Amino acid sequence: MKSLEKEVTIRSKVALKGTLSIPEFRAEKGPAILIIPGSGKIDRNGKVNEKLDVKLYRQLAEFLTSIGVINLRYDKRGVAASEGNYLTTGLWDLVEDAQAAVHYLKSLPEVDSEKVIVLGHSEGCSIGTAVAAREDLGGLILLSGAVERLSEALKRQRDIATHDILNAKGFQGFLLRLLGTHNKVEKQAQKYIEKVQNSTDDVMKVSFVKTNAKWMREHFSYNVREDLAKVTCPVLAITGARDIQANPEVLKDLTKYVKGEAHYHVIENMGHSCKMVTQTSTMFTVKKDIVAEGSLPVHPELKQQLETWLRSHFFNNSSEQTVIL
Repeated sequence: MKSLEKEVTIRSKVALKGTLSIPEFRAEKGPAILIIPGSGKIDRNGKVNEKLDVKLYRQLAEFLTSIGVINLRYDKRGVAASEGNYLTTGLWDLVEDAQAAVHYLKSLPEVDSEKVIVLGHSEGCSIGTAVAAREDLGGLILLSGAVERLSEALKRQRDIATHDILNAKGFQGFLLRLLGTHNKVEKQAQKYIEKVQNSTDDVMKVSFVKTNAKWMREHFSYNVREDLAKVTCPVLAITGARDIQANPEVLKDLTKYVKGEAHYHVIENMGHSCKMVTQTSTMFTVKKDIVAEGSLPVHPELKQQLETWLRSHFFNNSSEQTVIL
């Protein structure tokens, strides 16, 4: 199904630039999905810089349009074409921006305001959950990061890094263990966290690098499970079994918290970028792997799970929709 894509402006405390995709030949109002990106200086399409472009959000937008779903993706505050300062932006600024985007979608004549769905990826899962606890949504989709606090995700990543060092082969592994690097991972992290937590600055320098301290403090104090318990709309959570940035094991706890209908899936051979991967990344390969995954399509099982859930909840007559996979 072809789509009409247009540049739009979302009015939050700053002007956010986004891309609205509307399937052609829509005869009536329909569901709409807001795509909330993950952490870092990543734009509406999934691009960080010329070397690192996972393309995930553009690919998701194209897939959603192909099954007849209006969707909106946007540049985060202080990123790409959007106004604002990225380094001084906190978690609650990002939540406020996502709420503004939800209101924008609800105002569109093509959108059924009762069928606005938020789709969050990675950090977008926390932001999306916070939005769902504060806005009347039709549904919530959580990809690669559900039911998990940032502090827990970072601790798991450090544990994986320590394991990788202890099991690294060859001279590199020998040297790292000789230097005691595996014993320093957690100690250095705790020192960093303590410094950020004890600061009141929005931005601070750590090892001569500016860091968004406000954002981290707000994340560390945010308990996503408390907000999940306030969510009443249908929820779908999906994480890959090979994801080393988000823990797929915690998905089983989703139904303990969500008051409404909740479904979760762990997809084999899927990594954090929602692409097909045949090997789990290590701390030594993760950067190279993420770059390589940019050229891959969205995992086919993820698309199948999304389409099945969307059709069962938001399409009045699925036969009226055109499917292009």
